[in-house]
Order: sequence, then C-alpha cells, then structure tokens
Amino acid sequence: METDTFTLARAAFERHVARFRDDVGTLPFALEAKFKHTGEVCEITEKIVAGEARFSPRDTLVFRLCALFHDISRFEQFAQFKTFLDRNSFDHGERSAALVEELGLVPELLAEDRACIIDAVRVHNKFAIPADFPSAHLDAAKMVRDADKLAILRLIIRFFTGDYSDPTIKLELPDTPGWTPSILETAMRGECVVYTDMKNVNDFKLGLFAWSCDINYPASAALALDEDLFGRIRATLPESDQVDSLLKSARIRLAALRDSNPSLRQNP
Repeated sequence: METDTFTLARAAFERHVARFRDDVGTLPFALEAKFKHTGEVCEITEKIVAGEARFSPRDTLVFRLCALFHDISRFEQFAQFKTFLDRNSFDHGERSAALVEELGLVPELLAEDRACIIDAVRVHNKFAIPADFPSAHLDAAKMVRDADKLAILRLIIRFFTGDYSDPTIKLELPDTPGWTPSILETAMRGECVVYTDMKNVNDFKLGLFAWSCDINYPASAALALDEDLFGRIRATLPESDQVDSLLKSARIRLAALRDSNPSLRQNP
C-alpha cells in the first residue's frame, strides 16, 4: 500500500512538473535542478527513517510524501517570477502547502495524514517551527526540514566546488572578501542567521553552520558527519581560527545528537 500510494503521488507530481517543460520535454536548468533536489530530499528522508527505528510504515509514507511535495510550488514560482527568492515572489512553503490541497494530491490518504503533510510542507522553510504547531505533526515537520537542509548543503557544496553552475544558489549576494562580524557572532552562538542580514557570499556560508542547531534526528546528524558537509563548507572559506572554532562547535553538536541514538553511536 505504501509503495503504491507513493508511486501514484510521484506520478501526480511529475504530471504537475510536466506543465513547465518545453515542447521536447525539457525543463529550464533552474527547474531541472529543483526537480533533482526533490528526488534527493526523498532519498535522504528514506536514509534518515532507516536510522530511526521508531517510525511506522504509515509514518514513513507521510514523511516521504512531505519530501515529494515540499517544493512543488518552486516550478510556478520560477515560471512567474524568474527567481527562487521568496521575498521577491511568494513564500514557497505556504504555496506548496496550498497546492497539495488545490491539486487534490493523494486523495486516498486519511484526512489526518493529509493535514500533517500540508502542515509540515507549510513550515519546512520557516526560520523555526512555530510554537503553536500541532504536536502530532512535529515528527513530519522535523523530518522534511532535516532532509531539505542536508540536500541543500550538498547542492551548495557542489556549487562552490565547481560541480554545479546555477548562481541562484548564492541568493544574489556579491562574492566580496571578508564577512560581517555580527553574522559570525550569531552563528557562533548557534542562532540561525536572517538572510536579509547577509551582505556577501561568505556571510551566507557562515550562516549555514547555524543549521547544525536545527538538525532534529540522530540519523540526520550521522549523515551530515559521514559526508563531512560542514567541513566541506568550511573548506570554501578563508583561513580563520574563528571559522575553525565554528566548524568544531558544529561537529561537536552533531556528534552529541548522533550519539544520543545508541545504534548510531561511534566507538571512542
């Protein structure tokens, strides 16, 4: 049942995406990247769930559908506004949640599961999960936020190491020397950096380290450490003892979370 439901949902997602293909079936480069990103978030979700034994098949299906639909509005966003910047278009989390309803996606799901997906998709891109968020939907929201962050970190690394060429990844920020001291201080405190406070690409990179404070599952932390995602981001920044300390703090934080799951704990 889980596989059949997800397969049908994936087909519905691909039919929606097909509206943005040209006559020979090609997506613009930026949209092809978003299509691949969705697949990567689905794949990472499956890896996280595999490392967290407490989730049921029903939970797993809901999580996979959250991953599938979390960015479904990105296609119309780029088609209409030629940008992925929400501040210059619309909140893509809110719009993606609305599209799940408008398109009547996965109608066979229980109403509670559909509500959970819609809520999780709505907040996947928010600065933080709202305090009044339904507790029954927290696991799904945390899962899609984790998987999305890990996929974005992979994509950013590919961009800054020359394996990916879409400049929209750096939020239209200038690639100037140095960084804003307050950005580094905020990241050092483990607080998320507001995008509008960033002045250049290095600020953007430094802000990513604060994401280590917003990883929720031990298996997510294990993936981040196994792939050395933050170490690879650090390698794209200038030499600095402060940035080295920032990386060390992120690794310590992630290792503590990973090791809270005995099955993932590393031998000393």
